[in-house]
Amino acid sequence: MTPGGHLVTTALACGAVYAATGSADLVPGLVAGGFLIDVDHAVDYVCFEGQRDLRPSAFMRYYFTGRMARVVLALHSYELWALTALLAWWTASPLLWGWTLGVALHLPLDVVFNGRFQPQGMAAFYSLIYRWRHRFDAERLLSRDLVGAVPDGLTRMFFAGAAVRRDRAPAPPARPRAAVPRSAAPRPAAPAAPLSSAGA
Repeated sequence: MTPGGHLVTTALACGAVYAATGSADLVPGLVAGGFLIDVDHAVDYVCFEGQRDLRPSAFMRYYFTGRMARVVLALHSYELWALTALLAWWTASPLLWGWTLGVALHLPLDVVFNGRFQPQGMAAFYSLIYRWRHRFDAERLLSRDLVGAVPDGLTRMFFAGAAVRRDRAPAPPARPRAAVPRSAAPRPAAPAAPLSSAGA
């Protein structure tokens, strides 16, 4: 999902949680898990991709056009989410509960919306163990075939992201099976001659 999409959905979730509980204790963690979790994209961009152009437009275009080589994304992880949920239950920390709720909102949205670009879907991708087994190699983990145009302008990029390509060439038709020539077709066996009766 785009950063703008996460910002809007997280703001709506914060409002709903506050309205339901009458308390703002969960809100900071919810903002962190629902929106600020995407900071791990910036960590990958600088530490693993070696990029030094820190303009927001350059950073977003780099990801929206699928130019990354490695996808570590340490915070986008079912395993980390489960561990945080366990710690939240153990400690009853509002901050951890807020984070847990925020990530529970963020990851399914990423699976659905980012999955539009991946023929195989994105459900497995958000397992850290799965990415580790593929050596965090973007070439092995992600397809770029469906990534379309990215809009100009920071605001449009922030909310719209890349388009899904619809103009892929259709798959070639199946090759017809070659006809078997008549000369090569097996001939039916001639019927056996009837045996003569004895003494005829």
